[in-house]
Amino acid sequence: MDVYQILIKGHGIFSNCGSNKHKVKLRAIYEAAALGYLVEIAGGKTITKGKGSLLDFTITGYYDILSFAIGSQE
Repeated sequence: MDVYQILIKGHGIFSNCGSNKHKVKLRAIYEAAALGYLVEIAGGKTITKGKGSLLDFTITGYYDILSFAIGSQE
């Protein structure tokens, strides 16, 4: 729903952050990559681990999880 609101309204941010006590839950191959692709195609921005685009992340396995933020360019 959060990403849908970003796409419809044209602004906002969605983040999936983790810590030592709270693990990240979205898998890179199915949830994170799909959301990142939709947002970047629509003209938004994505970032993961402070290294740039979510789509540049190299997936090495089925259970790879990662922290990321996606949103509008503003």
